[in-house]
Amino acid sequence: MTDPKDKTTPTVPLEKELQEIMKLVTMFTLLGAALSFLFGRAPGTLPDDIIKELAPSIVVVCGFLISYEFCDVMGVGMAKGRKGILEQSYKDLPAKEDEEVYLRQRVLTNQLEQMPLFIVGTFLCALLVNGKVASILSLVWVVLRRMYASTYKRAGGKKLKQIGLAKFTVPCYFICNTMVMAAGIQAVRGYVR
Repeated sequence: MTDPKDKTTPTVPLEKELQEIMKLVTMFTLLGAALSFLFGRAPGTLPDDIIKELAPSIVVVCGFLISYEFCDVMGVGMAKGRKGILEQSYKDLPAKEDEEVYLRQRVLTNQLEQMPLFIVGTFLCALLVNGKVASILSLVWVVLRRMYASTYKRAGGKKLKQIGLAKFTVPCYFICNTMVMAAGIQAVRGYVR
């Protein structure tokens, strides 16, 4: 909870926050509806060849998972190794984490936080709406997330505002939420047909 006397932490009233969330929900619903109506197959139907429809998205998701493992997960371990952290016991670790290790850990954690929505959204969109569109959107997401990771890892000595991560994360939110909403709308359209 923030202290109302503390002028360093801006507070957003709950009502304003809810209004902003509703604006985003409305926007993602409209984008999802556009995706469903413009590119979706006949509501209530599955692709004739499920493997062929899902294969491009599977390739993209597998590519991201491999890059996540090698670049992000192993990257944290290698940074810890370079800093000698792997040779220390827990009680001997410094109170403040090394900046390179911290930045790599933040990349790893944030990628992990984004994965459920990305993976579920990609496969639902590919299965229920359109496999080609889902694979293209997911490929754009993967490229943006790799750019995000690369930028964040090299941000040593910079303030968060200087790094410029929003140019990668905001489009990724739009992609994932649009795919999820498109799948949900397509499911409703199929159910009520």
